[in-house]
Amino acid sequence: MRNLINLFAVILLFSCNKNEEPQEQVNNDSTEEYSITDIQDVLVSGFFGLDNALPSLLLCNQLGDQLDGMPVNFKFPLDERSLSETDFEVLDSLGNIHIPTCVSLAPANENGENRTVLLLGEFGTAITNPPVEVRVVGDLFTTNTISGESVCSETINLNGVTTRNIIPLADGPSLFFAQRIDGSLNECNSGTQTIQVAWNGGVTPYISGDAESDLFQYYVGYSETSGVLTQHVPISIADIDDNDNFHQLCFSTSDEIVKISMKANTVEDPNHDPNLYSEIDVSSCT
Repeated sequence: MRNLINLFAVILLFSCNKNEEPQEQVNNDSTEEYSITDIQDVLVSGFFGLDNALPSLLLCNQLGDQLDGMPVNFKFPLDERSLSETDFEVLDSLGNIHIPTCVSLAPANENGENRTVLLLGEFGTAITNPPVEVRVVGDLFTTNTISGESVCSETINLNGVTTRNIIPLADGPSLFFAQRIDGSLNECNSGTQTIQVAWNGGVTPYISGDAESDLFQYYVGYSETSGVLTQHVPISIADIDDNDNFHQLCFSTSDEIVKISMKANTVEDPNHDPNLYSEIDVSSCT
């Protein structure tokens, strides 16, 4: 039954692609050249989310065996026009190199998102030969952030960037990104400030009886005054029920939120692994 639920979850995941109108990009006017060392941390992690659980024909339009699913997470938004399965290599623990069967930014491809690429293919086995490294080997470009995001970005060619921060199949999800958003990106219907958070894998409620709208009560935001952190619980949550890894937290405080945490055992990934306690700083251009 769980495998069937996973299958329907991924079907929904790909069918929830929202065709939004592109928003105005924030041009940072940077022409600076970067070394691989300078941009290495743009590639944050890979998350070995499912092992041989996804249908190749349905999701990649190719005949074949059941596929692995691995979200790969970036600090900056990506230019979808430059995205291809040949941009990536996945190295397993035995030294084999795997090329994804297909890749997609969906479903986390709404305006203000586009930081997680879902790799589908064969990347190893969870116990005996897990994936240990993700490499960018093609001309995959970041893009500028858009109006309403607190984070700055610019156009960078990520060819050559790698990460060995691969979360094993048995581990639960954790937060990898947070920023303040406003304007047309803000989906909160109340409150004075909105923080967008992203998980390194897709999440749904873990506690029996919870809906995604209930998850706000497990998040905590923190403001800081003279080095002392003050806790603030969101009054609601937005950007939900779209099968991706992003949430928007709606706060009533006017104190600037600088950090977000999430209680343990409150969300789970598609493999039904619950999260540990997780926290992340809120990013900005400064």
